[in-house]
Amino acid sequence: MRITKLIAAIIGVPMIIGSFALAVGGVLVLTVPDDDGWVTSPAVRLETDSVALAGEDIEIDFGERIANGRTFVSWGEIPAEIEVSSRNGKDVFVGIATQADADEFLSGVAYDRLTSLDGDHDVEHISGAYSVTPPSEADIWIASNSDGVLEWDIRSGDWAIVAVNADGSPGIDVSVTGSAQIPFLTAVGVILIVLGLIGMTGGTLLTYYGVRKVRSSRPDTAAQTPPVTDPSPIATG
Repeated sequence: MRITKLIAAIIGVPMIIGSFALAVGGVLVLTVPDDDGWVTSPAVRLETDSVALAGEDIEIDFGERIANGRTFVSWGEIPAEIEVSSRNGKDVFVGIATQADADEFLSGVAYDRLTSLDGDHDVEHISGAYSVTPPSEADIWIASNSDGVLEWDIRSGDWAIVAVNADGSPGIDVSVTGSAQIPFLTAVGVILIVLGLIGMTGGTLLTYYGVRKVRSSRPDTAAQTPPVTDPSPIATG
């Protein structure tokens, strides 16, 4: 019995802590999007003396489609926006193309390849010519814009995001912000909260079982002690 209670207490306490963290995570997930369900990243400043900046090898796989075009995680497409603000007065073109088309467009051109946006972000410089055909003349972009905000319905594929000065000249200095409307985020938050509450309840019950005292099964000796009689003689009349 004592071993069982000890195991219950050992399992119950971590279960409460983990489930509480799960519920808190669910609350945070619900508070991240704005009122319209958009999640926005902090602005990142990117600059280079090269002709272009490219975020490459963006592999997206929503899984196989099922009934009515739906996939396991969404409706097959997620609305997204990329806002690019020029910091040097030049008009900046931003476009999204397949990785193969972007490689062809940037072939032989000096550009910086973004390999990570964590912290100070990692950049790999690719040597080449310091001029490129104005990007608006290339017929490769599935989405593009040169006035600040690019709208893109994210879908499965292997993509590259390319930022180039509209006239194809070198020297790019931009501030970039990304946002996406994730349709299943609210459901994820609710599920995390529910699982957290269930886990905390189960952990509490296990912990209570493990630490509560068990009533002794031995008879109450105090209750069985016969009453003490008064030994003094009874007065008679």
